[in-house]
Amino acid sequence: MGLRRALLALAVTLGTALLVALGAGPASAHAYLASSNPADGASLAAAPRTIELRFTEHVVLASTEIVVTEPDGHRVAPTAMTLVESDEDQEAPATVVATIPALGVGAYHVSWRTLSSDDLHESAGIFAFGVQSEVQAAGPSETNPDLFELVGRWAVLAGIGAGLGAVVVGRLLRRVPEATSGMPRAWLRRQAFRLLVVGATAALAVALVDLVRFGGGALTPGYVLRWGLREVALLGAALALRPARPAPGRVSRDLAATTALVGAGLLTVSIGHFGVRGGPTWVVTSTAHLVAALLWAGSVAALALLGVRPARLGLSRSDVRAVLRGFRTPATVSVVVVAVTGVYLASDVVVSVDAVLLTTYGRVLLAKVALAGLVGLVALATTRALHPRGLQDGRVRRRLIAAEALGLLVVAALGGLLATGQPAVSPRLVSAQAPSVIDDRPVADLQQTVALRPNRPGASVALIDVLDTRRPSPGPVTGVSLTVRGGSSGGVEARPAAAEAPVTATAVTPSRWSAALELPAGGPVDVDVVVHRRGLDDVRSTVHWVVGPSSSDPAPVVSRAPVSGLLASASAALAVAAVFGAAWLLWRRRRRPAPAPSRTRAVAEHGAARPAASAAGPAASAGPGSTDAAQDETGAVAPRSAASR
Repeated sequence: MGLRRALLALAVTLGTALLVALGAGPASAHAYLASSNPADGASLAAAPRTIELRFTEHVVLASTEIVVTEPDGHRVAPTAMTLVESDEDQEAPATVVATIPALGVGAYHVSWRTLSSDDLHESAGIFAFGVQSEVQAAGPSETNPDLFELVGRWAVLAGIGAGLGAVVVGRLLRRVPEATSGMPRAWLRRQAFRLLVVGATAALAVALVDLVRFGGGALTPGYVLRWGLREVALLGAALALRPARPAPGRVSRDLAATTALVGAGLLTVSIGHFGVRGGPTWVVTSTAHLVAALLWAGSVAALALLGVRPARLGLSRSDVRAVLRGFRTPATVSVVVVAVTGVYLASDVVVSVDAVLLTTYGRVLLAKVALAGLVGLVALATTRALHPRGLQDGRVRRRLIAAEALGLLVVAALGGLLATGQPAVSPRLVSAQAPSVIDDRPVADLQQTVALRPNRPGASVALIDVLDTRRPSPGPVTGVSLTVRGGSSGGVEARPAAAEAPVTATAVTPSRWSAALELPAGGPVDVDVVVHRRGLDDVRSTVHWVVGPSSSDPAPVVSRAPVSGLLASASAALAVAAVFGAAWLLWRRRRRPAPAPSRTRAVAEHGAARPAASAAGPAASAGPGSTDAAQDETGAVAPRSAASR
């Protein structure tokens, strides 16, 4: 099959991958625990017969384990487990319901482990509850990344970055003569080809290990399709970058390689986590962030290699300087895209300041941002050193470029660690609303007051005051019943819990009623109140109530206020600033007058400086892209030429 047909098949394959990825519903790929019933730290009046674990996405029931540890250390296994509220095709949130034997009074710990069907990532955690006793909450659970998967993912990212770097730097090498640039371009393509093959092989090894560990039943069709398409994209990019003499009339190898590499980045994002909201916007933004970051890192690494061994590749210092100067525009665009998309993506993977400070994911994210900022400062120093008025010598520049390349490699490694980790969106790390205190309102012809005490997960008492506003009363109140619906999932969209039976209240006074309730995890719930009256229709109302945190929850370290909206607004502001900055630079460049020919160039036009230009060596013949470099090298002959005049 010819190259044209191969590239056409690759384009169709990547187009299919794009439709599959963008058509997927919201997912989070890392099935972390959104909430549980009983809630962590809850104190119950009676022992539960079932335990509900509400996960953020579809899980493999066969790979799910739940163990209840009694106060004496005895371990109790569920008698049955079912999976409800989940759609495997759309990766919808899932609820695992485990039926457990009868429990006595005391404190219990529940340990769980499950497997996400979207990317075969394991999640595990523990929570605690008490039966007629207080218990300390276990706190948010966070699963450590799999080291083998981390290495495989980093190999894939390194291959994509090397491919993008080879394409970008190969285009920049056109600033030097074809006879000089041919060798380094072929050498960079050869290195990228090797790394892409290594990345594809590493991805295959990870898939085979997952198959052995979890069995074929855990491999969903969506996961297999995305993984297979990524393998095709990686190998297609390697084929397009393989050093070869391009045939006339064929599709550009650079375009084919870029298409395949972007497709591989898209599929890598689809195999990783999509955040809480998910959807096409998240996928496109994540892909842009990943591709821009890898383009920056891969290009800087390629430039560093050219700077280390220019003589072996047939390049002079002036050639390398010209290529480095040409990289200013791609680097600036990459940094701006990484910054804007990074802030937006952070709005969906961290829910509060405490989530950043108290979780491994948040700390790694902080380290990545800090290191990327330092690399940006090094890049600015490199740009300043490459200015015609720069005073640093070539050795200093090479050190700066090497430091930038090394820093970006570490940033890419931290990015791979984040992709295999659990986002910092645990509902225990955010307090979106203040706990409710009292609800007082008119309902029909009644004045109704509702209060829940002590208003924390577990056993609570509801106090309902019902006063008739009409005199004489058309019918006395004969009874009150309540139903608690829903539960909190913190930064995750709240989902209704299993149907709860109404609780009948007991009369304390003719106008006050009391009922014992079991409240779920802290957060918003709906309390349905039904007032029964003799000879009249029931009066129904719904009270929107916010349950406070467990008494055993630790106090906030800094703040648990949600930051998603603030980060999303900041990303929009950065995007607007970037657009206006780019427009201003273009306007300034168009209004800038054409530079007057230098004295050296004027002398050269009259033929007086030709011997000096030939003596300057390769710098004077480095091509149109290296005019500034040639001027730097030949500037010293200007006084001599003027004297000869």
